[in-house]
Amino acid sequence: MIKDVLHQVKQGELGIEEAEEALLREFYEHGEDFLLDLHRHNRTGFPEVIYARGKSLRQIMDITRQFLQENRQAFVSLADEEAVESLKEAFPGHRFARGGSLVALSEPGFAPEGMGVVGVLTAGTADTPYAKECSLLLEELGVEVIRAFDFGVSGMHRPFLGVQKTRDADVLVVFAGMDGILPTMIGSITDKPVIAVPTPIGYGMGGDGDTALRTMLQSCMPGIVVLNIGNSVGAAAAAMRVLRAVRRRCRGQAL
Repeated sequence: MIKDVLHQVKQGELGIEEAEEALLREFYEHGEDFLLDLHRHNRTGFPEVIYARGKSLRQIMDITRQFLQENRQAFVSLADEEAVESLKEAFPGHRFARGGSLVALSEPGFAPEGMGVVGVLTAGTADTPYAKECSLLLEELGVEVIRAFDFGVSGMHRPFLGVQKTRDADVLVVFAGMDGILPTMIGSITDKPVIAVPTPIGYGMGGDGDTALRTMLQSCMPGIVVLNIGNSVGAAAAAMRVLRAVRRRCRGQAL
């Protein structure tokens, strides 16, 4: 389709404005009050996630329906209970999964291609809702997830056990609130890529996650990638980029 449009422009059969409109129709789906990036997964390796907060139920349902029709799966983040129940009722024939505040829907029988292994670790039990969102996203995109929850530094041996449990992973995603020190500990005892996610968990000053964020940004262990507070979706996207790069390299060596 793209080559056809470019050829028509070259031959003078289409003007610039007409070509622009044709390309927009190819890549995006227009609604009354939304513009969906249906090809983001093909372009970046990670799909658009529907941000539910602030949207009406009708908007959430309409957008979800478009993604299911085009991509056979859809992800909805920050969905409240009303939205969750509405999604279940609107798409009864689809596979439904939930992790934290993230909902995943897919057509029956839809199975993504295997992408690799990610270890998802948390410092404490309170961090697990964010880790579950990340894990669900990764699994629905074809990743094997190894969970290691509640392996924080309140016991110095626990991070070592967490690394041991996730020894078969290609990349590690580490969620931590409080003092946010776990990613530094993990990064100091493994050579695997470490994606650090601060969570808004803690007491008093810094309890909204800013202390954990500052700790991770000021880590004395170089090479740790730090995301914004509670950004489980971004963590999954970062892990997917690493896995896809590893996969391309392995395929190239195999050839």
